Amino acid sequence: MLKNYFKIYLKIAAENRLYTFLSLFGISITIMFVMIFSMTITKITSGSGPEKDLKNTVFCWRAKSVPVKNGKRSMGYSISRCGKWISETHFKNIKSADIVSMYDGPESWEFILNGKYQKKKQTRTDAEYWKIFNYKFLQGRPYTNEEVTSGANLAVITRSLSVLLFGQEKDVLGKTVHYNSTDLVITGVVEDPPLTDQNAVGDLFFPYTQLKFGINSDNYLGGFITAFKGKSPEQLKEIRKEVQDVVSRLDVADTTQALYIPGPNSQLEKMMIGYGDPEDYSPGVSLLKYLLIVLAFILLPAINLMALNFARIHERGEEIAIRKSFGASSGMLRRQFLYENILMTLAGGVIGIILSYLVVILLGNSLTINLDFFSRVPVTFSFNYKVFAVSLAACLIFGLLSGFLPAIRLSKMKPALYLKGGEI
Repeated sequence: MLKNYFKIYLKIAAENRLYTFLSLFGISITIMFVMIFSMTITKITSGSGPEKDLKNTVFCWRAKSVPVKNGKRSMGYSISRCGKWISETHFKNIKSADIVSMYDGPESWEFILNGKYQKKKQTRTDAEYWKIFNYKFLQGRPYTNEEVTSGANLAVITRSLSVLLFGQEKDVLGKTVHYNSTDLVITGVVEDPPLTDQNAVGDLFFPYTQLKFGINSDNYLGGFITAFKGKSPEQLKEIRKEVQDVVSRLDVADTTQALYIPGPNSQLEKMMIGYGDPEDYSPGVSLLKYLLIVLAFILLPAINLMALNFARIHERGEEIAIRKSFGASSGMLRRQFLYENILMTLAGGVIGIILSYLVVILLGNSLTINLDFFSRVPVTFSFNYKVFAVSLAACLIFGLLSGFLPAIRLSKMKPALYLKGGEI
């Protein structure tokens, strides 16, 4: 039976080329966008390059401070990254984490080189930064805890910055990079991180102790992110609990302001919170919001395909009426139409997957996705079995959504009435 349905599908597709083209075009373009977006987001949240162990890393990256007067919270509040004091004095001492690192950045670094304007990124870090993120060192080494504590004028640079500053020199260790009014001695050169990385970012890295302010200030807000690394989901839960215990103690002890620091959050949670109020974040609400967006994205082309299917039924009216007259049941006709529709959507899905690969390969980094107000990442093709399975599932849902109502209408046709000039 399925073999016969397949033969009928091929014949109908060949006879109605315009309909076939419009159907495949709508499906393949939709699947292409879904694939590109989902592969890029999957690569960002699962990690690559220095962030390849992102699943075992969580971050304290936002802090909210609300002034308190006479025991009541005011209407105004401030949101920023975490302050140097709270990161260095409290978060760095979290015992449940295997590694804890604090870093400030990335920030823009603008300079003139050989008469040309250059714009790079600089990140100030501690020594543990190089243990949290797995950079590939091409030359030299990272700076040590002792060097960070002493405020040594050292730096690690990326390969691209090395080429920009020193050309094709093979050994740049011991050379200096002039940053603001300081000459930083290069201790290491690392491979450039992928452009999809959101945490391991920068061209120039140097000890955060080069900052000369705020070390003894009890300010909760500042420019620091603290990363915590564990080995399992259970350990990450312990890290979150210990961090929140610290935040609760600080909040209770301070009668002048209320403190809220979420998480520590995973990379996915960071993206879902964005730059909004972290207190308003709810995993269930955020997930529902994104699911509704995806559903709307799938429904729109499904409705368009459904309209094409209704037109297709009218074109095949005589065939359907004759088959019903010779004993074809309503259930048989419904199954055939849904089968044809699913074959069409699967074909469109395969074309969409191929198109997503070709678009990324041909257009390279010229296509980007906005993650937030300040961050854009290039689209990427990174084959992932989960993404592929979800895309196939989307094709099946697409086929069922766009074929169900037309199939019901088709199966209710009255052959005698239609052959006398009536409507389906």
